[in-house]
Amino acid sequence: MFQELVHKADLGNGYYQNPILDGDYADPAVFREGENYYLTASTGPYYPGLSIYWSKDLVNWKLICHPLRKFEGEVWAPDILKYKDRYYIYFCGQGTNWVIWSEKIDGAWSEAIDLKIGHIDPGHVTDEKGKRYLLLSENSMVPLSEDGLQTAGEMRQLFEAPEISDQWDIEGAFPEAPNIFKKDGFYYLTYADGGTSGPATSHMIMCARARSLTGPWEVSPYNPVVHTWNRNEKWQSKGHGHFVEDLAGNWWVIYHAYEKGYAAHGRKLLLSPVEFMEDGWPLVTQRADEASKKPAGEKITDTSCFSDDFSEEKITGWRAWGKFDPANYRRGEDGLKMQATGADIFASNPFTLITGDHSYEASVYVCPEAECEAGLILQYNSRIYNGVGLKNGILTIYRLGCVLAVKEIGAEECWLKMRNDEQYLCFFYSLDGMHYKKLNYVINTESQNTHAYNGFLSLRPGLFAAGKNFALFQNFVYRGLK
Repeated sequence: MFQELVHKADLGNGYYQNPILDGDYADPAVFREGENYYLTASTGPYYPGLSIYWSKDLVNWKLICHPLRKFEGEVWAPDILKYKDRYYIYFCGQGTNWVIWSEKIDGAWSEAIDLKIGHIDPGHVTDEKGKRYLLLSENSMVPLSEDGLQTAGEMRQLFEAPEISDQWDIEGAFPEAPNIFKKDGFYYLTYADGGTSGPATSHMIMCARARSLTGPWEVSPYNPVVHTWNRNEKWQSKGHGHFVEDLAGNWWVIYHAYEKGYAAHGRKLLLSPVEFMEDGWPLVTQRADEASKKPAGEKITDTSCFSDDFSEEKITGWRAWGKFDPANYRRGEDGLKMQATGADIFASNPFTLITGDHSYEASVYVCPEAECEAGLILQYNSRIYNGVGLKNGILTIYRLGCVLAVKEIGAEECWLKMRNDEQYLCFFYSLDGMHYKKLNYVINTESQNTHAYNGFLSLRPGLFAAGKNFALFQNFVYRGLK
């Protein structure tokens, strides 16, 4: 069975191969507590907002909780940390920045608290006296209260990013995602620049350092620390990283990147070893597509998978698009009953999964009630999606949010299957769950990505119910191919 979180990163014999999380896990943040690492990433317009992953070796990750369950709106660029006896996550959304906290990493998290400050991409730091600050885009900094739940002063610019060399094609000068780690008496400020997508050489991680948060700051002569140097590299638009020290005292950086030719899969998570030059500056010299020795730490085993019989409540990778009402998704011994929302798919809230597989199949039994259309979907956003739905004995195939074809099958329930073969998408149906008939309208989905439709999203497979009443789904099976 395809593993949801372990994926293919761990090669065994002490080596790993990127990506460490295969799929749309953009804007990563990570910290180590003892022998444990915890990571979170952007969830954008999907619910539940945020997820926390646990690892002991920075390579094998397990989903342990969804800490943000009552927040409505998009969630981007979080930072996760522990300060004294509390865990915190700072994130941006709705034109402001927010914080949640908990006394247990996988326990009950607070509701989101509005910090009422602008800019994006918050990052937490403390000075030599333990005073707390929040870093923000443009390398700005604002002081925080002792409990970290409100600002305690005016925002100011900590460091002005130097101009980017015109030898690289970039999306624009956008210094963002600032973070600071401390080593050998220095504060190392790392930040992203060049734009998140656009040209392959756009995104990058830059570095500056100072003896004090107040400066003066000096710029690394090795910048960029992480960068896609030409458009032919496998991993493109590399940037937005967090640095972390492992148990053996070695340093690593986790960052996101698009895979060449697979921008529709979103930004995947990469891990690279960090070298410190003789003059103390950090630099990534190893290619991201090369196998590397794993960090120190124990491998954890995760047996969770995408396939789901919906029989019990559990922590899963399912996420709903947009506004969410838990009453619309009822698990039980009979399967998943999904309330149809909105008059059509455009206005519904599909239930989707993050996957980075180049090829896969997903199948499910579907039985919609009267006036309900239900089926399988491959969604980019509410307007851009592909899918097949059953209503009143008729199957409808959708491409880019529009009807592509219809077929009458004379049945009010059936099994549906979706095959994504290297971004060529097609659909099948079966009346007995064993013998499938191909609906031969194959869709090329490669161009359905942020370069065409903006939003920094990804194509995600899932389920939908639109119109009125409920649809019953049973035995969702996901299988990675090749």
